This record gives sequence, structure tokens and C-alpha cells, in this order.
Amino acid sequence: MALTIADLERLKSIVGHMSMNIRRVMQATERLMQVSDVNERRRLWREIEDTALILDKIRRDFVNEVLTFIARRQPLGRELVATHVLISIAYDVYRISRYCREMARIDSMLAPSSGVNAIQGVLEMFREAEEAVNAALEDLTEFTPKRADVINRVDQHIDEEYRRLLQEIANSVTVSREKAFKALIMRHIERIVDHAQYIEQYLSELL
Repeated sequence: MALTIADLERLKSIVGHMSMNIRRVMQATERLMQVSDVNERRRLWREIEDTALILDKIRRDFVNEVLTFIARRQPLGRELVATHVLISIAYDVYRISRYCREMARIDSMLAPSSGVNAIQGVLEMFREAEEAVNAALEDLTEFTPKRADVINRVDQHIDEEYRRLLQEIANSVTVSREKAFKALIMRHIERIVDHAQYIEQYLSELL
């Protein structure tokens, strides 16, 4: 992709803001899975919601930068494909924050008597998802898909755990409230890892 130094620096600057905010929202979500204090959880709900909104704004700025590049350079062939890939990556990064927001909303539904911190096993799964996202963000910052093995390993394990949980539910006559909410959360975690994997795949297309 024939990006000038100025083009690349602008895009990298926006990607840097996206990466910083995704890490922030992931850390807040992990914290939410560890605390029981309702006031602290309310603070985390707001932080996650606000950061998701910030990421939506950054995503739009990123798309505008790419569209400006298209209008100015009128790319064809490989360059045109690359601009589409960049827009797709911005969307995947943003979607990760949306799934964190959905988990925060589940926690708010359980409050004040319970919370996602009481659901066994989700914290460990989320930490694995966080590992995959951090690997994808590192590669995104470098514009090089070097950590695909890390993401693929996490993706395989999360998929296996999610399928196992669904099979348990399918084989049960009744399903507890905890297991039902765990299935919802695991679905969001599984999708987060999928988006990390999509970022890695798109980066491969830029080579």
C-alpha cells in the first residue's frame, strides 16, 4: 500500500488512540468481574460506557482519514483493497468495546444482589480474551501480524469452553440463572476473541 509518511503517521496516531482506549475498557471490564461493591461497579459501568462512546468517535475519525486518503489519492487495485481493510479493522476494534459494554449491562441487571463477579469461570476466560486482544493491538500498532499463534490458541480454547457450556445447557432439563448469564457472557467473550482474530487476518491482507 503506497501510503506516504504523513498518511501513515496520521493513521498510526488514530490507531494508537484506539488501542489505548480498548485496553482501558478491557481493564475496566476485568475489574468488574472482580469486585462486589455496588458503588465501584456503578463507576465501572460508566467508565465502560463512556469509553465505548469515545471509541465510536475515534472509529469515525479513522474512517474519515481513510476516506480522505481515497479521495486524494484515488487508489486502485491493491491500494483500494487496503483502504477497505483499514476501515474494517477500525470496526472490529470498536466492536470489542461494544461487547464489554454488553457485559457491563448484564452486571447492572444483576445488581445489587449479585454480579458477574459471582459467576464462576468467566474471569479466567475474559483474561484469555484480553491476552488475544492485546496481541492483536500490538500487531495493529506495528501493522504486522506477528502474534497470530497467540490469538489462534486463545480462540480455540474459548470456542471449546463455550461449546462445552452450551452442551451442558442443552443436556439439562432446567438451567440455573447463573448458567444462563454465564452463557451470555461467554458468547460476548467468544465474539471479542473473534474480532481480535479478524484484526489479525486483515493485517495479513496488508502485507
